[in-house]
Amino acid sequence: MPPRRPERADRDIDPRSRRSVERASPGSPTSRGARRRARLLALAVAALVSAARPAPIAAQPSPAEPASEDVAAAHGRWRAAVERDDLAEGAALADRYFALLEGTSGVDSELAHFYLGYGDYARAEALLVRGLTREQPSFNDEGMLYARLGNVYLDLGDLQSAEELLKRAQPLLQGWGEFYAVDSLARLYLERRALRSFAEALDRMRVILREATGGSGWAYAIPDLRAAQLSLRRGQVEEAERRLLDLRPRLDPALPAQSAVRADLLEELGVLFTRKGDPGAEALLLQALVIRERLFAPDHPAIVRALGHLANLHVAQGRTAVAVRTRERAAGLQDRSARANLARGSERQKRLYMGLVQRDTDATLSLHLQGAPRDQAAARLALRSILRRKGLALDAIAESFASLRRSLDAEGRALLGALTQLDAKLSTAITRGPIDLPAEEHQREVEQLEAERQRLEFQLAARTRAARPADAKEPPITVEAVQAAIPDGAALVEIVQYRPHDPFGPPVRPTWGKPRYAAYVVGRRGDVTGVDLGDAAAIDAAAAELSRDLSNPERDPRERARRLDALVMQPIRGALGPARWLLLSPDGALNLVPFAALVDEEGGYLIERASFTYLTSGRDLLRAAGAVAPQAGAPQAGAPRGGVLVIADPAFGSPSELAPDDDATRGLRSAELAGARFPPLPGTEREAEAVRSALASATVLTGPSATEEALKRAQRPRVLHIATHGFFLPDQGSPADPAGTRGAAIEGPAFRENPLLRSGLALAGANARRSSSDEDDGILTALEISSLDLHGTQLVVLSACETGLGEVPRGDGVYGLRRALLLAGAETQVMSLWKVGDMATRDLMTSYYAALARGGGRSEALRSAQLEIRRERPHPHAWAGFITSGEGAALDGRQVAPAFARVAASPRGCACAAGEGGPSAPPALAALAAALVLAARKRWPRRPGNW
Repeated sequence: MPPRRPERADRDIDPRSRRSVERASPGSPTSRGARRRARLLALAVAALVSAARPAPIAAQPSPAEPASEDVAAAHGRWRAAVERDDLAEGAALADRYFALLEGTSGVDSELAHFYLGYGDYARAEALLVRGLTREQPSFNDEGMLYARLGNVYLDLGDLQSAEELLKRAQPLLQGWGEFYAVDSLARLYLERRALRSFAEALDRMRVILREATGGSGWAYAIPDLRAAQLSLRRGQVEEAERRLLDLRPRLDPALPAQSAVRADLLEELGVLFTRKGDPGAEALLLQALVIRERLFAPDHPAIVRALGHLANLHVAQGRTAVAVRTRERAAGLQDRSARANLARGSERQKRLYMGLVQRDTDATLSLHLQGAPRDQAAARLALRSILRRKGLALDAIAESFASLRRSLDAEGRALLGALTQLDAKLSTAITRGPIDLPAEEHQREVEQLEAERQRLEFQLAARTRAARPADAKEPPITVEAVQAAIPDGAALVEIVQYRPHDPFGPPVRPTWGKPRYAAYVVGRRGDVTGVDLGDAAAIDAAAAELSRDLSNPERDPRERARRLDALVMQPIRGALGPARWLLLSPDGALNLVPFAALVDEEGGYLIERASFTYLTSGRDLLRAAGAVAPQAGAPQAGAPRGGVLVIADPAFGSPSELAPDDDATRGLRSAELAGARFPPLPGTEREAEAVRSALASATVLTGPSATEEALKRAQRPRVLHIATHGFFLPDQGSPADPAGTRGAAIEGPAFRENPLLRSGLALAGANARRSSSDEDDGILTALEISSLDLHGTQLVVLSACETGLGEVPRGDGVYGLRRALLLAGAETQVMSLWKVGDMATRDLMTSYYAALARGGGRSEALRSAQLEIRRERPHPHAWAGFITSGEGAALDGRQVAPAFARVAASPRGCACAAGEGGPSAPPALAALAAALVLAARKRWPRRPGNW
């Protein structure tokens, strides 16, 4: 018989709040895209549950063939601890029992249910998936396995997968089993605000209750509790209060003292009373917290949520210091939980989970920026949360790949090889389209490949956990540690997009405001300064307008460059003091802006007054300084590095293979991907020779040797330079650009779910694509690049167009070639933000490598080259298109501080170098302009200490 523990059974209908980044309405999909997503999801779920038995999760070795009595004894000890309500001992014994089960083909659904309730989702998922792979599970058992696996995904923010599994479970279940599945769906619809589906689920629950026999008496009140929760979230004050107060006398005598449902009721009442200003709120919230700490793992999301409610109460009471301490405890538990949960699942599931974490981050930033802007403890807590979480999903995936490359056995390496091969097939299928297949058959093939990729990602994540030592501990990420890694004279600028959280918004429900940007600034010493920059939509619009001006040499970008500077950099300058060396970690659309091309109050471009090194997160500084362990798979200090590899001027195909109208686009690094024909790039050959001259012993591959296969065979080159056509496929196609650029204007239909399939590079043979079967087709997508092993590669230069572009979800970097290179392990990337001219790029790269050869830093050398190009070509289109992301030190590891020349103001009021082009101003006009500049300075004096 199963272990007796009423409070565990309560979790079958546990109303724990789930947060989700998805708000799509449920029900049958009607659009073509929705139907496709539904088919893809069904394929993914089928692939998941048909996968081979997951790899061990526990790192400690398990007996290959443990005696049956050992497993039985471990099971008995675990059950005895559960019967005694000893949660700590029960969890430890459960882990031992689980480790023994790993060596057998056995499945214990009750152990899976224990882990689900406790909050160990990785082990619960592994057991449930294994149960679904058995040949013939019983009808009801199969339904419960689907329902519990659906609850795992529900807790982790994957509502689509959860809904699919719960709907599969419902027709397989009867009585209380069906009640569990339908109640789970009701909670899912409550999170989505899908009111019609929510009401239908409550109706079905009431029908089941009328027909049910046995069960706990309190279960009959669950539909009313769900209705009360909906009223509270919709702001229906009187209705919520009436329902909750009516439920309490009905549930109190029937519920066990330590019950998750009791904790939920107390918490909902505590939230309601907090917003009403009732002094009884604190006692209710504390009671709920005590119960949750008794029932769940220390870092369970329900405990994090309970602490958040208490922090909100403390803010309402004016107890800011207590609120910060409470929020700090919640943040610490959330960070611990994130590390565990990001070690499982596919990339899609990791991104969805980080959507849950983002809610806690938003609340933490709001506590500082909205509630306690002068509180240094609140500022440091906010920055610490950013440093620990920004780009965390990317780090988790990169760590997974690197760990697998380093430590997997033959079976694991074969699995990683299968993923690499699958990426090549998927990339080929996407970039070529249905060349020799009917369109519908081609679409089904792509869907199957995507589902298979999710299955492989799931298995690889399980193996990564198995390869990680049980006692492996990462040094904590602290503000103080990051400060110690900031070079003297530099400042870290963390820009983050957040949604302001007002827990007392009208009338009772929490209010999540429209997204805003904020910046946190800190130097090597001193306090943290947080600055609210304003509405994200306005800043994003200004950034997009500036990008359009910068990408067109016929436009004057200065007005829009000044506007974006006023919105973003001008408020930040007030916190920088004298620092002009900026380690900048942007967010959202600001990832696509070259900050050096902004214009300050005096009319000068920021390249003259500041040096920018772009980071994914300030956390990168710790890795560069050696304060955290290098990514698994990275070469150790002193390990030999590869040489310099240059790939340029690929032989895309013979002229007969070019489309008839390609004469107008010769000399471009641009092409339309659908049926694309890539014209030659003569400037890249001379560019390759310049790199060879600057960096000794460079291997240069050009013409027919510049192949996709050659790049994939490269063994961790020290420097990798690729000069070719680049492309990025946006959500909507754009018309082809004028001649003379290295970009790719790509139109036509595409499968747009994965942005890593919408960006890439063209290599030798790209014009000769004839069928959908060849994997090395001359088109190298970002997805394929992410599978390369570039750990130990100090510098990757993508001398092509739009290689720095991609999708920009908040808090997670740029999804495109930039992300692919980070996943591959490259330390530093030089990439472009728009379509760049072939000859102008050649000149820029020649100057860049000359500066590197002189010992310049990877970031400062680019700034030096841009200043040199700017003297001949003043429009920022020619010099600002490339940015450096990652480690900015010289190739020998030295930190190179930027040098700033003192430049007098020009007649236009900016610090432009003489001879930038255009006629010089007459002396009288120059004098008048200078007088106007002086007058302007008197009216808008600069703050002391700022540049």
